[in-house]
Amino acid sequence: MERNLNKKLLLIVTKYAPWFISIGYVVELILAYFGYNSFLLACLFSTGIIPIILILLFSFQFGYCVWHRLPLYYTFTTNIINAFDFYFGIPVPNKSMLIIYLILLAIFALIGAYIKNKHNVRKRNTKENIT
Repeated sequence: MERNLNKKLLLIVTKYAPWFISIGYVVELILAYFGYNSFLLACLFSTGIIPIILILLFSFQFGYCVWHRLPLYYTFTTNIINAFDFYFGIPVPNKSMLIIYLILLAIFALIGAYIKNKHNVRKRNTKENIT
């Protein structure tokens, strides 16, 4: 019983944590641009590349669709850009970096909307074929 509960809890966390992480990450980026660096937000939502990869591996193991992995891809991409900027330096001002992150967010949101719409159309077509 306890093992089954642990597995269900892991499934729920693996399914919904990417959304909370990516939303918190975007909020943290926007607030940091305006000069408000919150230690609490950094502790809650900042994740390294390794934890993102682990959550991604869990999502593959449990067979989640691309829709649930998309926020992880966004967070992973922004973490890679952050690491590159930290170690090598990207010669753009902070405002331009924020715009780059928001453009990435828009691209991933459009990809997510396309995937969700494609899934809903498929589901609707199979219902019509059944009836």
